[in-house]
Amino acid sequence: MPTKIEFATPEGRLSLSILDAQFMAYDAGELAYRSTRDFVARMQSMGLGELAETYARLLAQNKVSVMELHEAREDAQACLEHQDEGSVIAERIMPRLEEIRETIARTQVDMRANVERLASLSAACDTALRQIPGYRPPMP
Repeated sequence: MPTKIEFATPEGRLSLSILDAQFMAYDAGELAYRSTRDFVARMQSMGLGELAETYARLLAQNKVSVMELHEAREDAQACLEHQDEGSVIAERIMPRLEEIRETIARTQVDMRANVERLASLSAACDTALRQIPGYRPPMP
């Protein structure tokens, strides 16, 4: 069995070791779920760091947006507890919420596109591996 395979992917033509192709086809999603840092490091070692770094950046942006939502909620509750006028909420908190909403919407669109790229790459690796005579995917 050759140690490297070359094949076409939506990202362009790739030459990966069989172990890297297996990782991408079968294990990358699980590692990304467990450890973004390890996922990025492994993808960088394969020459696919930009794709993984984008995933990590988008995931971090999503977490920041959730924290900002919690802060805005706490601010609104504090305003209500101090019986501040509704105008304080409308002037200070609502514009902030709108910005957060727009950021979340952009992040979700970008994340969906990034995950689709990763999934397409995974599928291309699986297809390439299955074309090796006698190849069998690892057992789960």
